[in-house]
Amino acid sequence: MRLLASLWPDDMTHTAFVAEQSIEFMRHQAGTGQPFLCIAGIYSPHSPWVAPQHYFDLYDTDSLQLPTFPQEIESQRGPQNYPDDELRLARQGYYGQISEVDLHVGRMLSSLDEMGIADDTVVIFTSDHGEWLGEHLRYGKGYPAHDQCSRVPLLIRPPGDTFTARRDSGLTEALDVLPTILDLAGIQVPPHLQGSSLLPRLHGDAPGGASALTEHTGWKSLRTDHFRYLLHADGTENLYDLSAEWGDYRDVASDHAYASDLAASRHELGRKLLAAERPLPRAWPY
Repeated sequence: MRLLASLWPDDMTHTAFVAEQSIEFMRHQAGTGQPFLCIAGIYSPHSPWVAPQHYFDLYDTDSLQLPTFPQEIESQRGPQNYPDDELRLARQGYYGQISEVDLHVGRMLSSLDEMGIADDTVVIFTSDHGEWLGEHLRYGKGYPAHDQCSRVPLLIRPPGDTFTARRDSGLTEALDVLPTILDLAGIQVPPHLQGSSLLPRLHGDAPGGASALTEHTGWKSLRTDHFRYLLHADGTENLYDLSAEWGDYRDVASDHAYASDLAASRHELGRKLLAAERPLPRAWPY
């Protein structure tokens, strides 16, 4: 593994390009006085670790905290298999890219202030996936959707000063973002749309979701407050107690002490899949 310092100026990276194009678009729309939706799709942080060198230099590899592993996983590591120096380098690259993203997101937010439209604009910052960064002896993302891959930031800044800043630790899904945007814009949520508006939670009037689903061909991974449940196309199941030490490494589906938790997870997955097929009731806001 190695970091790739970009050879072009800071304002010519992909992240800088996306920010500049987004600012230009928002400035044009602000001039027309018309509402707009701007989606700034920034690729970073993502492998390969490419960014201007000075962002990597912000992080001293010797001071970066490394993940720990249960003994059965630690015994698989070695000089050629996820050594400490490689894990540190991965973190330096990832964190350096995050710092570049942070700078350009700040530029976009500042531009809203400069245009005088910040108080009329909903800002949402999120990501489509995370990164193992060597945990579970993996890089990238994928099966079985461990928290390192599926737990991502979701920051929402509603317009004006009608909301009190709060941190909500309840479960949320990417499917909830679109209904939230529509709700904040006063637009009817179509009955076929999956997900739920987070507006009640922004007001502090609703609890977090009961579960969050990640799925792909051949498997479904259900995250609840304390467990991750996996169901495969061949009927095999896994259950991980995330409140236990090394819980996300050790399958307890065959442990009789977890029989009721396994049954509850099956029930929640079935309930969630049925709910996804059920049309929303029509509720016109006018």
